Amino acid sequence: MVQVRDRLIPLLHLGHAFGIEAAREEASEGTVVIAEDNGRPVALVVDELLGKREVVIRSLGEMFRGVKGIAGGAILGDGRIGLILDTGGLLALAAATQAQQRA
Repeated sequence: MVQVRDRLIPLLHLGHAFGIEAAREEASEGTVVIAEDNGRPVALVVDELLGKREVVIRSLGEMFRGVKGIAGGAILGDGRIGLILDTGGLLALAAATQAQQRA
């Protein structure tokens, strides 16, 4: 959890949630981004912010349909693929992570 203006918000380390071995280990080494889904906030620990872009979200097909936390993808200006995060799915991941840590 992280406290932001008298609110406790669930903290989710995206590198850990998606099994990215090269992700920064400590939350204090990265950046925390606050996102919301239907008024429910989640604090996301990311390695860095690369910028802001307007994109067209596209489906990733059947292969990625069951991946919690991913809503789709977009082709970036330089031709790379960017994943679009699903905050509702990320909240479910944060809840599952908290339950594992308590057990």
